[in-house]
Amino acid sequence: MKPTGFADTAAPEAAGLVKILTCAIGPCLLGTAFFTTQHLPVTPLWNAVERVIPAGLVLLAVRPALPRGTWWLRALALGVLNFGAFFALQAFASHKLPGAVVSTITALQTLLVPAFAAMFGERIALRQVGAALLGTIGVALLVLRGDQVLDPLGVTATLVLAGSAAIGLLLTRRWRAPANTHHLSTIAWQILGGGLVLLPVAFAVEDAPPAMTTEQMGAAAWLAVGATAAAFALFFGGLHRGLPPTTVSRLALLSPVVATALGWVFAHESLSHQQLLGIALVLAAQFSGGQNRTTATRRRAAADPG
Repeated sequence: MKPTGFADTAAPEAAGLVKILTCAIGPCLLGTAFFTTQHLPVTPLWNAVERVIPAGLVLLAVRPALPRGTWWLRALALGVLNFGAFFALQAFASHKLPGAVVSTITALQTLLVPAFAAMFGERIALRQVGAALLGTIGVALLVLRGDQVLDPLGVTATLVLAGSAAIGLLLTRRWRAPANTHHLSTIAWQILGGGLVLLPVAFAVEDAPPAMTTEQMGAAAWLAVGATAAAFALFFGGLHRGLPPTTVSRLALLSPVVATALGWVFAHESLSHQQLLGIALVLAAQFSGGQNRTTATRRRAAADPG
């Protein structure tokens, strides 16, 4: 007779770890966008459109399906929150603030997710808030410098961006995917919805799309396929597979870590002690939220009533 409470929980715990690691690949791919966008024309809205719409079409080609009923509106709402508003506000904030400040304020979504989740009636453990705070401090140490000037409009836009990302995460988890529809189709709908909202904004603000060199087209292709289609399929896939939004939002903090690592490897940028401490805090935040431990504890209790 096998002992209860141990062998029965090994498979679920391993499956949960695989979900987290798979989801974490998404923010790591997103982190490559910081390095790749340096090779694109200085037209952030058009760069976003040419990144988002092809990404949505790629995912839709993999899992073709059309929304039904309320999902036309839900896909548009999630598309605006997760992509349209996100990239538009990011483009505006980038003209007002240094990129490091934008990254740091955006990281506040990790704190906003548990706050909004509590407003939606979910129970949030104190350690989850502590882990979110730890990760946010880590990002600040990683990217902030002491001589940066803050523009009020830029700060406001970035705060709205962080709030939009937090609400988008929570609604993505709450609504999941419609019955008998693969989650890739659902993600494709919202990516396309966000891209279609961005399209007229790009025309109004930046006129016609810019011409690109062969190198720039290669960078745009990677952004669309790798840093958007694959990245968000894995990232939001974690939500669709049952990971808590608090866990997924902390994993998003891996993006600036990867961006910093790429700058160190390929651009020969130096890493200060402050940045190394920031990286350590972001990584520590991934292990201090307690999600896996509490889930495993509940499963052990269910498997072994004694």
